[in-house]
Amino acid sequence: MTAQIPSAEVTPNKYSVGTLTYTRGKLVNVFFWMLWGDFCLNLMDSGVQPNVIPLQLKKYGASMSAIGFLTGTVVEIMSIVMVVIISTWSDRHRGPLGRRMPFMLYATPPLALCLIAMGFSPQIANWLQRTAPGTFAAISMSSLVIGVISVTMIGYKFFDMFPQSVYYYLFPDVIPAKLIGTFAALFRVCATGGGLAFNYFLMKHAEDGPGMICLIAGVLYLVSFVVMAFMVKEGEYAPPDPAPSGPVLQRFVATARKYANECYSLKYYWKFYVFSICFWCGFGPFMRFLVFYGRDLTNGNLEQLGHINALRDGLQMGAFFLVGPLVDKLHPLRSGIIGLALTMIALLASLLFIHDVGSFTICMIATFVAMALLQGSFAALPARILPRQQYGQFCSANSMLWHFCLMAAYPACGFAMQTFGNKIIFAWFLGFSTLGIIMLYVLYLDWKRLGGDDHYTPPTPSESH
Repeated sequence: MTAQIPSAEVTPNKYSVGTLTYTRGKLVNVFFWMLWGDFCLNLMDSGVQPNVIPLQLKKYGASMSAIGFLTGTVVEIMSIVMVVIISTWSDRHRGPLGRRMPFMLYATPPLALCLIAMGFSPQIANWLQRTAPGTFAAISMSSLVIGVISVTMIGYKFFDMFPQSVYYYLFPDVIPAKLIGTFAALFRVCATGGGLAFNYFLMKHAEDGPGMICLIAGVLYLVSFVVMAFMVKEGEYAPPDPAPSGPVLQRFVATARKYANECYSLKYYWKFYVFSICFWCGFGPFMRFLVFYGRDLTNGNLEQLGHINALRDGLQMGAFFLVGPLVDKLHPLRSGIIGLALTMIALLASLLFIHDVGSFTICMIATFVAMALLQGSFAALPARILPRQQYGQFCSANSMLWHFCLMAAYPACGFAMQTFGNKIIFAWFLGFSTLGIIMLYVLYLDWKRLGGDDHYTPPTPSESH
């Protein structure tokens, strides 16, 4: 059996997780830097990625299907290949900075550089035509800008795979298990705060001022993640299982077989995987294309749309403050079922009743407040049901599946919007949510059979035989 990291404990004046022990002040320090990093990460992820990039591509003539392919399918292909490698690599890595921090620290500078360059794609395209007319003069400016956006976006997302693959794995490594729900809720508060800041201050510049936006996001991200890498310390980990020996191909086959056996051989974890697929294939395209629905409804007034989104995000942040203790008390499985049911009701209301800016505002507030409980639960769930020693490995096995499905989901949703109208995004998310709540309930029943609140231990293949 694989060695397990010591379990976390919480006492009135002492907090521990693995080999780490915190006073209240030290725990607050960890919370602060992790949450500040999340704010900067989501200023980039919730602002630039779903808003600036699609709007810039659309501005220069890309079709909805092409936008879905470039921002969705291409990124998901990269994720499928890299997330598994990075996650398993970080699970096995042992070094002075820990097993997660090096992957975030060293990828941060090139990530920030590509992000900033992406914001200045029109200027770069113009410079290319001036300095190399023999190569680029025959290419229209619009096509060249789309090309530069695509190249810099791929570079940005390539380096982004490293922090995105391991940042969330820090949760069970540095946060006491009994506080995971509270932390996950605060985490969502800061994530939403990043989106709110973008929507209120920067959304109005998303079409005409992408350079400024990407410069701000890139510099903030660079500074915050470099500082966080030295302010948040990881503990000691049990040594990893011995690596396979022999020729390269033999080692690769043995490692892949072991990975597949550990992550995919138990039906129990497949229920979690399928639920995640349903959530991301519904939520991902919904968030990616919602900006087009809102822009059309406000007659292209991005400042008005940004203020609507900021109001939505502010109220969702208030909801996140409330759901943390609830998730800890109920368990993420129970609270997740409730949150998904409420989200489905709000999506159905959006599909039926949105007809103007006022109804759009009300329905978006209802949807995202309902999603606060769902997202808080979903963020806390992996740490409560997955094996701790191979946590990154199991998370990567899960993400590889939903990334693979998102390859098709993004362009398919874009095609559906072109065919049936922008409002189809609500039916899209609702359909996947219906499948997801069924799978989440089945997972809950299995979790109960495995011990539930008091006696649950994550099953492993060796224990199942």
